[in-house]
Amino acid sequence: MSALLDIQELHVHYSDLAAIRGVSLHVDEGEVVCLVGPNGAGKSTMLAAVAGGVKPTSGSIRFDGGSLRSVRPEQIARLGVSLVPEGRQIFGTLTVEENLRIGGYISSDRKAAASDFDRLLVTFPRLKERLAYPAGRLSGGEQQMLAVARAVMTQPRLLLVDEPSLGLAPLIIEQIYKTLLELRAERGLTLFINEQSSARVLKYADRIYILRGGQIQLEGRASDLRDGDAIRKAYFGFSAGSQRAAENVA
Repeated sequence: MSALLDIQELHVHYSDLAAIRGVSLHVDEGEVVCLVGPNGAGKSTMLAAVAGGVKPTSGSIRFDGGSLRSVRPEQIARLGVSLVPEGRQIFGTLTVEENLRIGGYISSDRKAAASDFDRLLVTFPRLKERLAYPAGRLSGGEQQMLAVARAVMTQPRLLLVDEPSLGLAPLIIEQIYKTLLELRAERGLTLFINEQSSARVLKYADRIYILRGGQIQLEGRASDLRDGDAIRKAYFGFSAGSQRAAENVA
């Protein structure tokens, strides 16, 4: 496999605050790669930088060999990178169908966009039942499905998914991930997902990166990272043993 997304020594600042500090990572074509870490780790900033919503201070972001550093968000989308944002950000006063059609506007191939619309209604039968509903009336899980479907309407090669499980019940989360993996298989999508739950990504990801304090603390294949203590140390900054020792001293 070749690296579809390649990030090297990336730094991102908000004024004087360093959100991303020298991160290097890659996502190979066809992979499911998850970026895991606590709140404030810089995960959403990383996806926003790839999608063009945040300007890096330094470093490189390359997609399919070409630089994305100075490319506008709408052009990045046309190149084949689509973001499912945190909190869904659907258009609540528009209908489900109108939200989906908006995703298709970026395509210059109207026939392909119409075909995609029909295929997605098979993938998301719940949305088909609610095409005429205002999107704001959907449940949280249905809104997340709509956000994913709208992003897929742009015909991406790389789908960036920011916190797909946020605020959802466990059964709905399982359904969302199952659908993402189905889309990967059907369309050859590459998935780069931001998650908080390390247990969940060990189940679904090919590889994971653990991000804390804007830096990569641990990386590897999910199948090789079954050591809960190593993941805990990378995620929280301490292992179970050191936590117990601190508690004994206290």
